[in-house]
Amino acid sequence: MNYLRKLNIKIDKALLIAFAALGVVVLLLQIFSSSGEKQTIISEEPESFDVDTMIPAGHLLIPLELSNAESLASLSGKFSLVDLYAAGERGKKGFKIASAVKLLRAPLNPNQFAVLVREDESARIVTHEGPFFAALKNPNEATKARAKSGKSQLIIQYGE
Repeated sequence: MNYLRKLNIKIDKALLIAFAALGVVVLLLQIFSSSGEKQTIISEEPESFDVDTMIPAGHLLIPLELSNAESLASLSGKFSLVDLYAAGERGKKGFKIASAVKLLRAPLNPNQFAVLVREDESARIVTHEGPFFAALKNPNEATKARAKSGKSQLIIQYGE
């Protein structure tokens, strides 16, 4: 305290005691709150959801066997826009089955895929045996093509 007198600083003992007491209280609160945090376990698992509850009315979600599933798994996210082709047998040429369909990756098995199509367009896909071949499309390009054709665009909202 002698060094404070040399600096000509007015000393108020009540203020000094209150400041020290506040520091002790903050220190004690920090110690007790950090010990409680060690006991809480935070789950790192992603939130699970049922895919079938997200299928819009008038649409079907059709699981597919894709010949290029490994490539798509490394190139696409959870949702992609693709053109779907029937893989040709030996000597036969493959042909396009569906254009600009939504491809979804299964949440429990990332190497399994399914396409979301309208019910009236589903017959083209289910009549052919797999494996199928999927070619990724630019989602912005498909939106422009739908706007030109005059069809109403399907909007899917997840959550509230």
